[in-house]
Amino acid sequence: MIKCPKCGREYTSLLPPKCSCGTPLEIRYDYSKVKINKWKSREKGVWKYKELLPPVERVISLKEGGTPLVRAKLGEKVGLEVFIKDETRNPTGSFRDRLATVGVSYGLPWSNNGFIVASDGNAAASLAAYAARANKEAFVVVPKKVDRGKLIQMIAFGAKIIRYGDSVDECIEYASELSRLNGLYDITPENNIVGVEGQKTLAFELWEEVNPTHVIVPTGSGSNIYSIYKGFKELLEIGVIEEVPKLIAVQTENCSPIAAEIIGIPAKRDFTKALGLYVKDPINKELAINAIKESKGTAVVIREDELDLGERVLAKEGVFAEYSSAVVIPALLKLHEEGYFEKDDKIALVITGSGLKSYYVEEKERFSIGGTKLNILKLLREKPMYGYEVWENLEKPIKYQAVYQHVKELESLGLIEEAYKRGRRTYYRLTEKGQRLLENFEE
Repeated sequence: MIKCPKCGREYTSLLPPKCSCGTPLEIRYDYSKVKINKWKSREKGVWKYKELLPPVERVISLKEGGTPLVRAKLGEKVGLEVFIKDETRNPTGSFRDRLATVGVSYGLPWSNNGFIVASDGNAAASLAAYAARANKEAFVVVPKKVDRGKLIQMIAFGAKIIRYGDSVDECIEYASELSRLNGLYDITPENNIVGVEGQKTLAFELWEEVNPTHVIVPTGSGSNIYSIYKGFKELLEIGVIEEVPKLIAVQTENCSPIAAEIIGIPAKRDFTKALGLYVKDPINKELAINAIKESKGTAVVIREDELDLGERVLAKEGVFAEYSSAVVIPALLKLHEEGYFEKDDKIALVITGSGLKSYYVEEKERFSIGGTKLNILKLLREKPMYGYEVWENLEKPIKYQAVYQHVKELESLGLIEEAYKRGRRTYYRLTEKGQRLLENFEE
């Protein structure tokens, strides 16, 4: 239960960012009773910090959190202590698994009809996985432009996908409405602050591992930089740190509603190929800006043509990151050139999502599930076929043995299935999962 500090209204299930009276809500704990020394003996992960998480009857976990923190080789080149917090190592490949484990665990009593989230991709993939783990239906509202790798994850985990609007901004209110009408538990951070409590555990891990002076965060909706701020602020209240590290938000020049206000430039709200940062009017903007200002941090806007540089540099560190995460590298270099950092600073770069989930360049796929596999799915959508017949109908030349291998792989992925047999011939047809994948790829 949480009570509005102004009007006293109580909330028990969905906890909106603001009370109906307009007052911002925040989940608080009895910080005087938190014993930090207990954390040392516990297994790494989000629930290691259970005293600072909402109480739940049952934990739905895939062993999220406890992600690696590695010293960056780039730091040696620029003469700084730089660390990479690799959130790609979470179960579904992004920081949103921290949100999903807490949102789903807390929401179980109110989720008879399932869960829902509005997302540009990562939170949707996370909810799909955690709802599957909890044996619950997952409904995900995603924009028309979304990374294909994330769509594949949602489909694989069995989520019901609803495509709506151009950017995630348009999905948020729609998800809230669907939640009310269909009795779904909404874990969208702009509609329910419970999941943010999971995201803040990243701050606890950073403190335990390196206690940074600066944290550079890719910023789209603003919920992550705010949740990291909340985590450090709670450590401050407990008394284990003397100040909150400076938080640095990074956005692209094409879409910079938060960063532009911090550094005093005109804001743009155009499409960016860093799709996870394509949030035109973030609801968490106030919270994010306050987090940056209260921490005495700053913001950086980078060019679209710097995204490839960021991805390449991180790859040389052994980290494959999506464009939305790669922004931290050009941001670090820009601030270094401007003389922003001191020699004894400890800088943490938050890598929010895996490059395996994101393959978007100029609205085309950078990688693919495989053109041949997609063509086979399209053929089987028309009618059941056997292997040789599939081979005959494919337009590009390919060996029959390769077609047979593709068919077996599609069957193992649950995208096609045996329809019937005639003599020695096995005919295959598209499954419901295969149909959903095709529909989403063709939008």
